[in-house]
Amino acid sequence: MSKERKSMISTEELYQYMDGTAGFPEEIGTAKIRKEKSRNDVLYYRWDLSFTQDTDAKKCDNAGMDEVQIIFNLNQNIEWQVGEDPASPRFQKVIMNRGEVCIYRNDNIGTSMFYPSGRHYQFRSLQMKTPRFSELLHMLFPKEESDQIEKMVFSRVMKTRITPEMFRILSEIDSADRYAEFKDVYLETKMIELTAQVLFGIVNGENANVKKEIYIDPQDRLSIEHLREKIQLVPYDDYSAPKIAKSLAMSLSKLNRLFRMMYDTSLHAYVQEMRLEYAASLLCEIRMNVSEAAARAGYNNMSYFSKSFRERYGMSPKEYRERKVLENDL
Repeated sequence: MSKERKSMISTEELYQYMDGTAGFPEEIGTAKIRKEKSRNDVLYYRWDLSFTQDTDAKKCDNAGMDEVQIIFNLNQNIEWQVGEDPASPRFQKVIMNRGEVCIYRNDNIGTSMFYPSGRHYQFRSLQMKTPRFSELLHMLFPKEESDQIEKMVFSRVMKTRITPEMFRILSEIDSADRYAEFKDVYLETKMIELTAQVLFGIVNGENANVKKEIYIDPQDRLSIEHLREKIQLVPYDDYSAPKIAKSLAMSLSKLNRLFRMMYDTSLHAYVQEMRLEYAASLLCEIRMNVSEAAARAGYNNMSYFSKSFRERYGMSPKEYRERKVLENDL
């Protein structure tokens, strides 16, 4: 019997794949890597990887960068090595389980991951320069607490579970294109929010031993993610829960349970939130009156729309529209 082939992805090749300057070799597998960049140079990567051969991916350094990196492991347990010299105090082997997020400082040290063949991997990651991370840390926490967190993160890999709030923010970042010219601002705020959620998880001790691990079948997770993205992009469509459950080949109770697990809100509440946001954006257009905005956002009951709008924005749709008209005239 011939020995199974094993592939190696070099540091240079990995950087080329991340930057999109080289295609992923078909003989190894497939890779979809999408990069987003915030106004303050925080990088967000969306990783979707499948391997047909056992593969070692190795970075000998971090291209001279001193960064804090946050990695969200969505669906497969994997072993990850930080540092190359076992004698170094920074050397660490980490088992990153599905549903966990890791945060650590990479001040130009090497890292590596081993990907067994025949598996599909999904990650999300944030990378920000260490001074920017320290700035956020001291903005979010009192000095004594922020100094303690900084000391932990700068010395070793820290882990916590991915909470429903984190899953929600990840999905919102993934569909940030809908905000067009405001995308940069939106990404910046969401990346800060996501970092804050991870840090609060670390502080609250929700580490790898917590038994509340959230595991969702990868195909089910993908179906729910696509549903949420569609709701964001087309909020006025018909989102009857029984109809959606049937189209996704799952029970109604499973649909509602998975949506709440992933986004910490009900399907119905999320649809209403997106419709109200859409209606509010339409009201900012001078020629769009209240009834037209309500109808285009998917509402056929004006009294229910007005009540929901007031609860969300603290004023009636008409008052909101008049205020926006006045602001635009200034």
